[in-house]
Amino acid sequence: MCLMSEPSQLVHIRDAVPGDGDALAEMHARSRAVYYRAGGHEVAVHPDEEYRETWRKMVDDPRIAVLVAAIDDDIVGVITVDAGEVFPTRASHEKRVRLVGIFVEPDRWSIGVGGALMARFVSLARQADAVGEVEVWERNPRAIRFYERHGWTRDGTSRAGPAGAAYLGYVHLP
Repeated sequence: MCLMSEPSQLVHIRDAVPGDGDALAEMHARSRAVYYRAGGHEVAVHPDEEYRETWRKMVDDPRIAVLVAAIDDDIVGVITVDAGEVFPTRASHEKRVRLVGIFVEPDRWSIGVGGALMARFVSLARQADAVGEVEVWERNPRAIRFYERHGWTRDGTSRAGPAGAAYLGYVHLP
């Protein structure tokens, strides 16, 4: 999938490959440091070895789909999806697929990278005829606006998150 992001730049979405783990860890750490800092919570800007190893393992884990957004050869975003079987919820026979995380290089925000990644997720969920689900940190209004702009709605669930702020549940209907 390609999407125009800036004049003469295309965002390409591809499967992550084993050699991507370190670059994904670096990009993820930078991205989350920006939004957590904006919400009053400090996290490391640079990943330690354990953090890098987590990303290396995630790329190799068949239960998690890791899709990379690239412009030319530069990794500029990532989306992780629970790739296990689409599961029915307890309350109904509705199938759900979990968006584990979506992260974009901070200097590439607002140029279409996140939108390209989100379009891929929505396509995957629709192919499975499943409701998408995600959790968003309540102190990340930028992310909340992004999800709502892409058709996600609050489902009323929440769980404890860092700095005394909850993660809020959102769903995307097929």
